[in-house]
Amino acid sequence: MKKFLSMLLIVSLLLTCLSFGLAEGKSLTIGANMAPQNISPFTSFTNRGPVGQYFYETLCLKDPATQEYYGVLAKNWTTEDYITYHFEIYDNIFDTAGNQIKASDCVFSLLKGRDEAAVTWIVDAVETGEYTFDLVLQDAAPSSFSTVMERGMIVSQASYEAASDGMATSCVSTAPYMVTDFVPNVSVTFEKNPNYWQTDESVQNPMYKNMTVDKIAYTKIAEASQQTIALETGAIDGFEKIANSEVSNFLEGGRDAGNYTVITKPTDITYVQYFSREGQCGADINLRMAISYAIDKEMLVLGAMDGNAKVPTFMGALDGMSDLTPASASEDYFKYDSAKATEFLKQSGYKGEELRLLVPNEDNHNRLAAIVQGYLLAIGINCRIDSYDNAMFQSAFADPNAWDIAICQMGMRDVAFVWTFLSYDLAGGDNAALGMAVTDEKLKELLQPLMTSEGHTNENATLASDYINEMAYGQALVNTVDNWVFRKDLGVVSLPQLATCETSWICSAEFE
Repeated sequence: MKKFLSMLLIVSLLLTCLSFGLAEGKSLTIGANMAPQNISPFTSFTNRGPVGQYFYETLCLKDPATQEYYGVLAKNWTTEDYITYHFEIYDNIFDTAGNQIKASDCVFSLLKGRDEAAVTWIVDAVETGEYTFDLVLQDAAPSSFSTVMERGMIVSQASYEAASDGMATSCVSTAPYMVTDFVPNVSVTFEKNPNYWQTDESVQNPMYKNMTVDKIAYTKIAEASQQTIALETGAIDGFEKIANSEVSNFLEGGRDAGNYTVITKPTDITYVQYFSREGQCGADINLRMAISYAIDKEMLVLGAMDGNAKVPTFMGALDGMSDLTPASASEDYFKYDSAKATEFLKQSGYKGEELRLLVPNEDNHNRLAAIVQGYLLAIGINCRIDSYDNAMFQSAFADPNAWDIAICQMGMRDVAFVWTFLSYDLAGGDNAALGMAVTDEKLKELLQPLMTSEGHTNENATLASDYINEMAYGQALVNTVDNWVFRKDLGVVSLPQLATCETSWICSAEFE
């Protein structure tokens, strides 16, 4: 009888432990404004939307706090010239199909990414041992290495070739999460990988090490008002990057403030105004100056972004989100001055012609364009808004004769990389087909040092930034912030930043 009671007690304790474990494992249903079209490792990085960090692993990533790289699949790496890198990967990496990742798989993945996913910074990758290989980049620019490390997804060649559709609908990877359900352009569900290969806690992927959520289901809700309805009806537990027009419902004083928590985080995304190198704007610096000073960016923040943005201090992201910050960054950066704008306009050759304002057909872009149009009309500049779907926008943006002014979103984490788009030669000339890229030898000379490891400094960034402003080659209009909304009873209090970019790890959310 005593033995039976002892066994009963043990079983009871085991059940209690199991119940506790299940209670700790959280499951979240998250709304997002986009969902991936496919989940292949070798497709456009923009395909991923807010969930890209969960699909596959890369060799290494940069810690946003320290700006230092940490290895993920890579055990170590060295370089003598910042062009050729010698990598060694761990010898115990397995994907969810049980296939081991070796150097040959890394070489296969990197070259496949180069050829099919536009990771064009890669020149070559060569196997040097079972777990070692060399990676050759096109140049020594810091952005080249960081971009390849961010976008160069590593998978098993055997797993990839076993998938009839190139893993477009079935993800087999080494990542901390597994895809358990996927509906293209609708939803995707991730569950914790119970057999994650990296068991050494001292070098584990921070996503896995800090994981607090066992299952995350993302569902696409693009229409702004439906985002609020889904939260209010309990269809979702939270929304990642809720529409600016909706967030006020959940902030203090809003109708749902009592039941929801809003977490606001800065991003590296900036809406930038560019000028075509052809036509009046390209030829007339006074016209570019007039347009730049005619726009009240504080009103853009309030009117177009509903207050959910910041006024830029230079052509970059919010403080701390760009890798470089010019010493001349200031609140006076193209500060609104209608009198100055009018004076520049008088000195220009503008005679009332209609200018073409090009934007992607998306809510924030359209709202920004409408307000910019009003400010230009106020000083006597006529312009029409050409709002196109993304494909047509990209085609028109590449043609300097198709537009005069353009507004588009830019990731400003690596400002030097983005600034090179302004230079015809550095942007790739005819091959790059960027309508705003100008032929300017001084601009080229100022930007070139920034694309080297030694010259990637705030001092050189200041020289380049000041010249870009002096020539009015473009200006940042608003720096964005993102808002995450969660049911208050979930107890979410913070979201850690994802390495290398502005996205946050919901899977590692801190709960009360």
